Amino acid sequence: MKKLLVAALMVVLASPAFAAIQNVKVSGDITSTFLDRQNFDLQAGGNVSGGLKDQNVFLTQTRLRVDADLSDNVSTTVGLINERAWNAENGSSNSYDTNVQLYLASVTMRELLYSPLTVTVGRQMFVYGNGLIMGNGPNNVTSGNLTMAQDLSMRTAEDGIKAVLDYKPLTIDMFYFKAGQTGKSIAGSFVSNPEQNSDVYGINANYQLSDPMSTVVEAYLFSRLNGSGFSSTNDGNDAIANEGKGNKLYAPGLRASTNPIKGLNVQGEIAWQFGNQDILGNGVESERRSAMAYQLMGSYALPVLEKYKPSVNASWTYVSGDKDVNQNYNVAGAKIGKVYRAWDPMFEGQGGGTIYNTLFNLSDMNILALGASVSPLEDVTTAFTWNNLWSAQRLSGLNPLNITSPNGVGVSGVQWAPASGSYAGNKKNPKGLGNEYDVNVNYAYTEDVSFGVSLGWFIPGSAFADASRETASQAIADVAVKF
Repeated sequence: MKKLLVAALMVVLASPAFAAIQNVKVSGDITSTFLDRQNFDLQAGGNVSGGLKDQNVFLTQTRLRVDADLSDNVSTTVGLINERAWNAENGSSNSYDTNVQLYLASVTMRELLYSPLTVTVGRQMFVYGNGLIMGNGPNNVTSGNLTMAQDLSMRTAEDGIKAVLDYKPLTIDMFYFKAGQTGKSIAGSFVSNPEQNSDVYGINANYQLSDPMSTVVEAYLFSRLNGSGFSSTNDGNDAIANEGKGNKLYAPGLRASTNPIKGLNVQGEIAWQFGNQDILGNGVESERRSAMAYQLMGSYALPVLEKYKPSVNASWTYVSGDKDVNQNYNVAGAKIGKVYRAWDPMFEGQGGGTIYNTLFNLSDMNILALGASVSPLEDVTTAFTWNNLWSAQRLSGLNPLNITSPNGVGVSGVQWAPASGSYAGNKKNPKGLGNEYDVNVNYAYTEDVSFGVSLGWFIPGSAFADASRETASQAIADVAVKF
């Protein structure tokens, strides 16, 4: 008996300790999509170098999430994701592998040391405001397996820590996450250039006024700081190219949202970027950064035919550009400027699902959008949007017109009008980037299942030469289930 008790005690001591679980919630979603894209290189002829001209593929994106409450103040979240083209298991390229990946993994501790304080540590989402700076992007960048359509990837979380101070009606978020890190920085002093990393810090204060218009005001400061060894010339695995020593970016801003009359919402945002920009890509020479962004938007639920839920919306977005986006300060011995004015998209999460969001980075651009939506039948919503785009700076040989494919590869060979210009730019160069027309239809079959169809056409503008003015189009059809 004594030996049995000793053996039992040893088993207890050797057994792993598990936290008590009060509640477990399992959720997720499955989205299957048919994607057809045509002329995404905008070329009238054959496919240009690096570009993805046409695309016809079926995709399935599956997410599984488990939330567990360990106590009244501690909870955990784990999320798994699989994104793949159909039958990709038989593909020969590792870029189309179908592994299950981790997209959420965090622990949340409420009232930590101080009753208004909540801290979340681990892989999580960092989205603020309308995603002008801190969204789930940027487009055409993913760490997941959906490399053939990166703008549609759902794997957008970051590894970091977030602290929230809730002083209702004031809420203050402070966060840090790792934006880029190479094998050299992880290995530390065992290899050369250990400072190859990129860190993001931020603070966002949200204040909800107790006025009849439900006004919300936000002030924020986001920053991205790169290590001294973080340069495209050092390691092929670097996440951010052409940024090295002296590359520091700070982005303060203000955002406000209000409802002046019933059914009308108006929002405005202004942000500034300052710091230093590495202009040669070698971590040696940098210049002062000064860029601006503005955004105005509004939506109005029309007080007529309310059975059909008619509404209209409009927005204007401006992000500044630079006369010489590559190396502003020293070009063939000619110093043409000491300030880098091109807006850095940072982690923007806007324009999802549109063609222009795939083709262009959110920099050196004006975007005017007008739209309307209506529900002609119960559970059916239709929407139409027109987007007009033009560059903030004149295009030239030093500020060329660049587009990107859905696979994240830059398209070479794009021609603009005129095809060349002086290094200072040509005042006669056109700015028109193009117009996009989108039609979206969504049918809510049940509370959990929905069907969607999206059709889009992008017509290149006057900034493109005739050889690069082919209309790009896309058709997206999907069925989504949430559980």
